[in-house]
Amino acid sequence: MIDKFDEWKNAIDNNIDKLLDEELSTWKSADVKKSFEELKRLSKGGKKIRGALIKIGELLNGVDNDSYLPLATAFEIFQTAVLIHDDIIDEADTRRGMPTITALIPGHDGLSKAICVGDLGFFLSYKIISETNFSDSIKTKLIEFYTKTLYNTIVGEIIDVELPLKDFNYHLNMKDDEIYDIYMYKTSWYTFIGPLLLGAIAANMDDDKINSIIEIGLNLGIAYQIRDDLLGLYSTNDNMGKTSTDIKENKQTIIYKYAIDHANDEERKIIESLYGKELNEEDTKTLIDLFTSLNAKDNAERLVKEHTDKAINIINDSDFENKQYLIDLAEKLVARNK
Repeated sequence: MIDKFDEWKNAIDNNIDKLLDEELSTWKSADVKKSFEELKRLSKGGKKIRGALIKIGELLNGVDNDSYLPLATAFEIFQTAVLIHDDIIDEADTRRGMPTITALIPGHDGLSKAICVGDLGFFLSYKIISETNFSDSIKTKLIEFYTKTLYNTIVGEIIDVELPLKDFNYHLNMKDDEIYDIYMYKTSWYTFIGPLLLGAIAANMDDDKINSIIEIGLNLGIAYQIRDDLLGLYSTNDNMGKTSTDIKENKQTIIYKYAIDHANDEERKIIESLYGKELNEEDTKTLIDLFTSLNAKDNAERLVKEHTDKAINIINDSDFENKQYLIDLAEKLVARNK
């Protein structure tokens, strides 16, 4: 089935290029053309997982044609737009192995350009969906759930940005729910629920099955994000290169929360003195080893398995068609090492 995923990715990549070339050709303004060129450049690369999930959403209701392509194209352009804005927040210099807009154009001019190109991607994605050939009733439902996906994604992003700014005492006393809000609103809706729903709605899926997809996507998103958090702390730089970044940015994860909840006073002082700082290799190892000794890693691995198993059980108990595609992709994503 891996060949199918590659086939869908190539189709989505080609359609993105085609659509952006068509949009670019309609404008006389050199500045507008340059913005489309930047959107096209930054849309290259990436796994196109969300686009593939739109295809799988259709397959779950027995539809197997190219009707997913405009929706996958729209969602992947939205994905690029989100990443452009995310790179502003993170002050990132590279994305998908390419320089970010702010790395190419320093200062206020680069920020302005990046904001505009990101906005262009957001609204272009709506334009693409609004111009599809689906019936009015299906198109209305597509836009409703697409809007809900974007809305939830930004709510999750707000929490993700704001929570690291709170002090250690706040983190110690907050409930796990605040971290799960990030996992659910940002990762689950953005990476799983939204794409699967778009494909399912396009295939005219019944509402009861739609509710099952939301539950499946919710659990897969939580598992996927906890796996990402584990990789952010425990992977080698060759695989992820995120360890020092996650620590430096004071990223709020269920691993960190479990560790501070189960640490004694002395251990908490160590965590407070290191987490959220730019560390050398020795201090990084001290912190990660402490998390491990507090069973934070084992607990996270347990949660990945628990939420993955729950999602797969729902899939297996359903009467979806072609369900193995979703099972295979789910298992691949949560077992990844990069």
